[in-house]
Amino acid sequence: MPVLLLLIPVLSTLAGGLLAVRFRRFLPVLTAAGAGLLLGAAFLDLLPEGLDLGAAVKMGAPAVLGLTLLFFLLFVGVESFLDAQSARAGVRERRTIGRFAGGMMIFHSFRDGMAIGAAFAASHAAGYAVTLGIAAHDLGDGMNTVLLTTGGGRARRADYLFLAADAVAPFAGGLLTIWWLVSSRSAVVLLALAAGFFLQMATSDLLPRVRGVEGRRGVLLGAVMGGAALIWVANLLVR
Repeated sequence: MPVLLLLIPVLSTLAGGLLAVRFRRFLPVLTAAGAGLLLGAAFLDLLPEGLDLGAAVKMGAPAVLGLTLLFFLLFVGVESFLDAQSARAGVRERRTIGRFAGGMMIFHSFRDGMAIGAAFAASHAAGYAVTLGIAAHDLGDGMNTVLLTTGGGRARRADYLFLAADAVAPFAGGLLTIWWLVSSRSAVVLLALAAGFFLQMATSDLLPRVRGVEGRRGVLLGAVMGGAALIWVANLLVR
């Protein structure tokens, strides 16, 4: 597998993150797009993969979806607890939660790299097609990583480190395609955890911020739908 192929999602992730940093004045639109990307990743990527993998290890759909709901409610409770602690620490709380979400994005990007490696092992043509789809996907991943870790504030050094880790993750995942670091059953739990967290972040954090913006409702709704559509198109290319 050519190493240069794995550099494409690395550059795509970095580009998405830097766009989020550079165009902060468009934060409402970026936030709306980020919500759509998270919803699309949860419903069109993480959950289908979790259900397929769960069936392979004899975990039924109710178990996988139940885990996802459990994690979703758990993260809603955690955010509610943090919000109740101090109104003055609102930005800091959002950064704390967002950096945990950034960790989920890194895990997700690592799995993207493994998908590239597996596809290229099957055929060169499949590897190129999957790489293009994931590159489009990772453009949104990089944007979401910055939006989540900064909590809507100005990017700091730690936020750039999260972006760098998210960018390197698919490269590492591609190189380690042959070896799974966790069992299949554990992978299902991690996928359900990531899906639950993405749903919580989109519905409890990003979408409420979008609803609070005056005017441009049509543009913001279009950005949400566009973010989800990007994940849909990326998955079509991957398949």
